[in-house]
Amino acid sequence: MRKIFKWGAILVGLGFAMMLLTRLPALGLEEASFCGRCHSMQVQVDTYMHSPHREVANCGDCHDPHGLVTGGAYAAYTGTRDLYRVVTNTIPREIRTTELSKRVLQDNCLRCHQDIMKEIGDTSRDQGKHCFHCHQEIVHEK
Repeated sequence: MRKIFKWGAILVGLGFAMMLLTRLPALGLEEASFCGRCHSMQVQVDTYMHSPHREVANCGDCHDPHGLVTGGAYAAYTGTRDLYRVVTNTIPREIRTTELSKRVLQDNCLRCHQDIMKEIGDTSRDQGKHCFHCHQEIVHEK
């Protein structure tokens, strides 16, 4: 029983360490150059590269939660899902945001633009629209 617990703890530790590695800037896993390696993302990378956000934010700044553990876990989950889709050739024709990713995007809009958002508030509350509904073309074409 101790052996099973020991190996379980080792696997959990390794998994946690791998998850945290997604957050290391030196690996570049949040940069457009990494995200653009998949042909299905080329339009998104091209539009990002011509947006004002390219000067101040990378892909992970908008698309991942900013906590070390929450961001690492989310990046590991979405990265694994995307890798699976590429390997199995099941990439959706149109890339759409999930409800969870909509919340992540909205939270990051609020975090980066908190100066103006203090006056406006969270636009998605009470069945309102997320920031990117009106401002999507600032970074990516519809």
